[in-house]
Amino acid sequence: MIWLVAMPRSLLLFFFVRLCTESNPTRTTIFERGVTSLEHAYDAVVIGAGNGGLTAAATMAKAGKSVLLLEQHNLPGGFATSFVRGRFEFEPSLHELCDVGSPENPGEVRRLLQDTLGIQAEFLPVPEAYRLITTAEGKENLNVVMPFGVKEFVDQMEAYVPGSRKSMERFLSLCESIMAALAYIGASGGKADAKVLMKEHANFLKCGGYSVSRILSALHMPKKAQRILCAYWCYVGVSTKELNFALFAAMLYKYLTKGAWIPRMRSHELSTALEMRVRELGGEIWYNTKAEQILTENGRVTGVKTSRGEIKTAHVLACCSPNAVFGDMMEFSDIPQQQTRMVNARRIGARGFVVYLGLNRTADELGLKDYSYFIYESMDTVKEAARADGFNNHPMQATVCLNRANPDCSPPGTCIMSFTTLYNKDVWGSVPAADYVSKKREVAEHMIRDFERQVGVSLTPYIEEIEIATPVTMARYTLNPEGAMYAYSCGGWDTMLPRLMMLKEDQIVPGIRFAGGYGPRIYGYSSTYLNGELTAKLTLADMKEAGE
Repeated sequence: MIWLVAMPRSLLLFFFVRLCTESNPTRTTIFERGVTSLEHAYDAVVIGAGNGGLTAAATMAKAGKSVLLLEQHNLPGGFATSFVRGRFEFEPSLHELCDVGSPENPGEVRRLLQDTLGIQAEFLPVPEAYRLITTAEGKENLNVVMPFGVKEFVDQMEAYVPGSRKSMERFLSLCESIMAALAYIGASGGKADAKVLMKEHANFLKCGGYSVSRILSALHMPKKAQRILCAYWCYVGVSTKELNFALFAAMLYKYLTKGAWIPRMRSHELSTALEMRVRELGGEIWYNTKAEQILTENGRVTGVKTSRGEIKTAHVLACCSPNAVFGDMMEFSDIPQQQTRMVNARRIGARGFVVYLGLNRTADELGLKDYSYFIYESMDTVKEAARADGFNNHPMQATVCLNRANPDCSPPGTCIMSFTTLYNKDVWGSVPAADYVSKKREVAEHMIRDFERQVGVSLTPYIEEIEIATPVTMARYTLNPEGAMYAYSCGGWDTMLPRLMMLKEDQIVPGIRFAGGYGPRIYGYSSTYLNGELTAKLTLADMKEAGE
């Protein structure tokens, strides 16, 4: 596992300080007591200390509920952590956070972390939205840089595609109305009033269920403008022909209006801050503890069997895959057929492959002018998504140079890069063990060479550290099915809208709800924080309804 060899120095310091400053020095933990059989009772048990689990636990604790957070690893964060190679500290998966916003123009994520939960973290702005490069469109090849800001984005698009302004303004106005409707649906807890939707959010009802491609075509947007506009499609992992317009509109509009942000001390800054906040609010966290079985009686949750004993609870908030919960943690006879059909009907989302480089030259010296690069063979997203079904010589990539947003993230005279591509099928599961190392090196080399050729830079001679994570790595680390970084695919019927509209119906097994990337607001760092809060609020409503 690529990120389990070395604990970040900041995390070592964090745990040392916690050990030395425990507010209650007489308090002992389960580990210190050496207890192996438990009969503890909690209002709620959260499984998994990823983004969603940490946020859910903090929200439950703030509401005054006794909550226990179980984590099989010895660190919080899941994907939201860091690892060290040589003198470089790498970010495993985070490229940027959307919906954070500035202190003067805060987004939902900043309001949740800072205002609601009291988390103090320093965020740094990403300088530009993206640089988009396509390699196989002949005379239609793209090499463009797009800015944040609605006006700035429209102006730049008009510069690249004269005559696109009107359709772009109509598109972004539609995005704004979609955002208003989604805010209303979210605030309603899945109980949106049809009359309110028809009266105040008619545009949402007219087009919210269509695909991105259908809406762009209806707006008569120039083809080149469409291609530039859809660069973010790989952040969702499905083609624009399948990608729900409302989901894409919300993502793009948040980026344009709030910008993109990076925690100065990487994502583990947020993870450790949330960990501390859970404890400050009275919650408990048990590391090195695996949730082995969810106990039920008469169809309702009664407890959790852990690697250290049994815990009594009526509510489980799972920051892990439903496949793991219903496939590994419950008796088949206790799972309703409707739940089994639901899990089996869903598609596993995109699997991530990441190459991490520590380079012994600065970004300026290497000629890396931009933070974020999307490099596709073409902007035919149907074709590109199909290419992600298997291996090919030129994988699509979303690549970042972290120093362009966080200049001090690596030692002086150096810079850090990460190259990410996606696979829609379990192609790495079919690679023979004897070929595994050579295959991952082959894919990594293709990505690095493609980047050098398309951007016009030389990286290979300056590589000081390189690490490669495949979907197999992700599966070992997180236990996500097939190493999926994108939880369940959100194409077709299983997108954000039906999940938000059916929050009540989605709880088929009373007492179990899902946070993290498998929650109703889909995957992605920003979404998983918000999923954790939403799942906790729904659980609190369940408790109130049950008179607890």
